[in-house]
Amino acid sequence: MTDPFPGVVGHAQALDQLRSQLKTQRLAHAYLFVGESGLGKSMAARALAAALLPEAPLRRNPDYWEDDRIKPLSINEIRLLPDKPPEFHELSLQAFLNLKPAVGSRRVAVVTNVGRLRDQDQGVLLKTLEEPHPNRVIVLTTPSLNPFVVLPTVVSRCQRVFFHPVPAPDIAKLLASHGVDAQRARLLADLSGGRPGWAMRRAGDASVIDLHHSWTRRLEEIFGAPADVPLRLAAQLDSEQMGWRRSEADEEDPVLFAIASWQIELRRRMLASRGREQGTWARLLELSYDTLGYLEQNVSPRLALETFLLECRKAS
Repeated sequence: MTDPFPGVVGHAQALDQLRSQLKTQRLAHAYLFVGESGLGKSMAARALAAALLPEAPLRRNPDYWEDDRIKPLSINEIRLLPDKPPEFHELSLQAFLNLKPAVGSRRVAVVTNVGRLRDQDQGVLLKTLEEPHPNRVIVLTTPSLNPFVVLPTVVSRCQRVFFHPVPAPDIAKLLASHGVDAQRARLLADLSGGRPGWAMRRAGDASVIDLHHSWTRRLEEIFGAPADVPLRLAAQLDSEQMGWRRSEADEEDPVLFAIASWQIELRRRMLASRGREQGTWARLLELSYDTLGYLEQNVSPRLALETFLLECRKAS
């Protein structure tokens, strides 16, 4: 049997689960692919859809419906009887699923980032999940199971499939297979935070490497500096992140990118040193991961950064 997920890097557990269900044809009526942006959830969703709809390529298969736009998803794209014709699709999602398959035995729909739907609109989608049609499969993706992102009732009606960060060597290998220089591939893989999609999108962007070197220099300026230097840097990064959140741009969180750059430099220094000095760099590297954990727990980014950078200041 041909592998249905040939282009998806990593995620062995998630893909093995889906392969097993494809082989036995014991499929869920709805899936929720969970994991941060850039891990490959959408690619895996399309690969699953292609395996379920072998009669024609997805781009011209009448039994396939997809919405992967960044913009919020309108209720008229979802409900059976929209107030006005759907803006983006010929049929709303519910109308599409109500029709019998046109060329195959199934209809498949993929909605990426279901959090684009407002709560009341997710409530409309919930009706479809609660009363599934036979031979229909819906795949939703989400970066988080936070109830402010996706309703718990929607989560409960789906089979969850979790996607985790991919090891850097696997991402570097992927980049190299697409012609990226080996050294650049390794650096992008380290900066990616385990996200193959992010690494592939940035493969040809020279500014990413320049930005990495810029943040590395800023860290070097911290070592042995007066206390106001790390405090100013923490304030700057906090301000940049606030601007990034307001812009809703499809760019990298400046705090996460800066910490990824710093981790590369701290790891380099740790591997190049011995004894007590090596322990110092190892401790700071561990503290950088603790800082990422604090940020996920909604600790004040500025406070978390100040704590980390003030510890870095003690290194020389």
